Amino acid sequence: MQKMRSYLVLAMIVLFAGTSFQTSAQRVSVSFQMFYNELQPYGSWFNHPDYGYVWAPDVTGDFTPYATNGYWSVTQYGNTWVSNYDWGWAPFHYGRWYLDNFYGWIWVPDTVWSPAWVVWRNGGGYYGWAPMSPGLHFSFSFNMFNRIPNNYWTFCSEQYVWSSSWYSYCAPRYRNVYIVNNTNYVYNYYVDNSNHYYCGPSYREINRVTGRPIRVREVEE
Repeated sequence: MQKMRSYLVLAMIVLFAGTSFQTSAQRVSVSFQMFYNELQPYGSWFNHPDYGYVWAPDVTGDFTPYATNGYWSVTQYGNTWVSNYDWGWAPFHYGRWYLDNFYGWIWVPDTVWSPAWVVWRNGGGYYGWAPMSPGLHFSFSFNMFNRIPNNYWTFCSEQYVWSSSWYSYCAPRYRNVYIVNNTNYVYNYYVDNSNHYYCGPSYREINRVTGRPIRVREVEE
């Protein structure tokens, strides 16, 4: 099992000397059966009335996707979420997250890979990101992203987003409504075979707000 899990960690990060910055989603050899087998030890699978077979992780109540136990790294695919969870290779690079009133955060599987299935906002000294809701795709208009609830967003002081201690510089969630209303979507995406893949802040923008060159790392399959 451990050997298989190591093989499946598609977001292994190593140092990379280049500075290219684009993103693309990739379809690789994964299946729902593989998700089921690999994630079963870390949570519960069940049938959801709206989304079918979904997975709920065994985590604490304050868990938030793309905001708990991980960090952002700039890779050749753009802003890539690097999770510290053993199971993070799957739910943060495939599928969508949904906050259910009864079950909490649940993951709706899909087989298309991305560096992170999130959308970004910027303004007032903050960058913010939020998990894409089920049914949303990068090819949709940005107006469709207004369906993302305010409490999905995480906002961090822009110069610290790519810091190892980024979580110490986040705005409290009770301010999300105000910040959402005073920020704009980051319109930065990559088009590949008529599909739009969202990559968030550009490499040049990240260098500007952090005041230092950000090292680009390489994602290896």
